[in-house]
Amino acid sequence: MKIKNLLLIAVLLPLAFFSCKKEDDKDQEKVITDDPRIRSMSISALPATFVVNDIEELIFNYDSLAYGTDIDSLHPVFAGYGGALSFQYKYGEKGEWKNYSNQSTTIVNFDSVSGSQKLAVFFRSFAPDSSYTKEYKISIRVHEYDVDAFEWENAGTLPVQGTVVSQKAVFYNQKYYFFYRNDSGKSFVIISSTGETWGQAAEIAIGEADWTTLTSLHQPQKLVVQAGNVLYTCDLSENSLTFAPLNAGLPEGCTLKVPLFTLGNNFWIVGNETGTNFLYSLANNDDAFRKGPELSGRVPVEEINTSVLPSGSTMIGYIFGGKGTNGKGTVWGVDANGDVMELSQDQSVFPHLIYPMPVFFGNKLCLAGGIGAGKYTGQFYVSSNSGATWSNDRHKTLPDKIGAIAKGVIFRYERNRLILIGGETEAGFSPNVWKGTLKQEILDSNR
Repeated sequence: MKIKNLLLIAVLLPLAFFSCKKEDDKDQEKVITDDPRIRSMSISALPATFVVNDIEELIFNYDSLAYGTDIDSLHPVFAGYGGALSFQYKYGEKGEWKNYSNQSTTIVNFDSVSGSQKLAVFFRSFAPDSSYTKEYKISIRVHEYDVDAFEWENAGTLPVQGTVVSQKAVFYNQKYYFFYRNDSGKSFVIISSTGETWGQAAEIAIGEADWTTLTSLHQPQKLVVQAGNVLYTCDLSENSLTFAPLNAGLPEGCTLKVPLFTLGNNFWIVGNETGTNFLYSLANNDDAFRKGPELSGRVPVEEINTSVLPSGSTMIGYIFGGKGTNGKGTVWGVDANGDVMELSQDQSVFPHLIYPMPVFFGNKLCLAGGIGAGKYTGQFYVSSNSGATWSNDRHKTLPDKIGAIAKGVIFRYERNRLILIGGETEAGFSPNVWKGTLKQEILDSNR
């Protein structure tokens, strides 16, 4: 008898398991048709992850989007927990519901306003069998404070004499020096420790000095400026502002085009022999320039701005103001050995600019302002790869109160602070001194 019972159990158990498995399969195949909840929302045009809060009936992005992100023409896509949901949307509490589909081309404006009031956007989801609905408010959060921009303030005024026709500011030993020549042909320098208040002007006895060419000679305290075919030097460490002709000769038959910068152990200039430009170098304590490589005719030597700035772990002498074969801007670099390179490869967003204002900020090579196609600009271009490619950083575009400007000098005087001294606008010389602080720093300091 016991043996028969055991045999019966052995036969029935597989049948029972098989029966359970069939029921499980039916449960898995069963589609939920009465659940209207939204499980996820995505918008391909936005780099955002959205959170669905069923309790508060709210859908939002946890991390706010960058300031200025366009949210007025978007197409959200939803997913539910079961079968296909259907949707409606409206603007504001009292708005009229309109049909919506994931597969449609319907565009929703999440920045819609009525008068001065911004309208919230609501979506209503219907269960697959239409037995239940659920309403959600959708909030797309965008930073209202542009943390990547600068807050600029007018910090002072340059007390110049006459109309400025040539200018350059330098920084040495915790002081700013502003050199300029006016329309009477006289040159002056004024000095400030903060850029806010300036001392009395001291006249400099140089003829037609072109102060836009002012740069350093071997050491930061030694300055050199071009006046015609002559270079004049001054040593700031000697508390003297007297400029004297540089005691170093150019090769016979060479005409000075423009001084560039000090890089490595050499001071570099561009000279011209029989219509061809060459790079020349002057080592410290030498009494004559040495002729270097011939320069391509595309290397700019007029209406330029130069600066020695970091490139990775080395320093590069940059020449700004070049024009490519396609009419766009180019940037040239000189290394410590005198090798000349055209750095800018992607010229799609970088226009030809003369007298732009370079600065190294945020581990990026930056250019502010300049003159392009005869018009002054306030645009701000950045390169994170030593000038090879550029992008327009619209967060840092100079504000209207500064305006479109060129020929000034920008210094970084603290980690997140810049100072802009002088410059030229469409109206002429700009006597203003501007100080800019990154808004992220302002926000952090107020916390």
